[in-house]
Amino acid sequence: MGRQKRYVRFALAVVFISYGIVLASAILLRDVWAVAIVLGGIGFTLYLFYIWRQQKRQPQYPLVPPEGRGDIYLPRTDIPRPIYEDFRKMQEKKRKFQKLKKMARRKNS
Repeated sequence: MGRQKRYVRFALAVVFISYGIVLASAILLRDVWAVAIVLGGIGFTLYLFYIWRQQKRQPQYPLVPPEGRGDIYLPRTDIPRPIYEDFRKMQEKKRKFQKLKKMARRKNS
């Protein structure tokens, strides 16, 4: 396990232990609003942690596009490839293969 993962897990454990202590004291005081605020804080913390972890993920694309030619969206440039460009290229390939299939059917007929 990496050092950064250990620090993140330790920090998360400290945060939730502190939230547990505050929640226990709010329950002992029998204050409904304090319990609601603490539960809201726990939910907000979980949401922020989720967003933080999601933003840390890098898009996973192959090193070389299927055509074999490099482009500016390779992982070493750290620019995420726009999905609409991939979709447009897929549509162009489909049209090209449909034309080839149509020509092959005409030739065989």
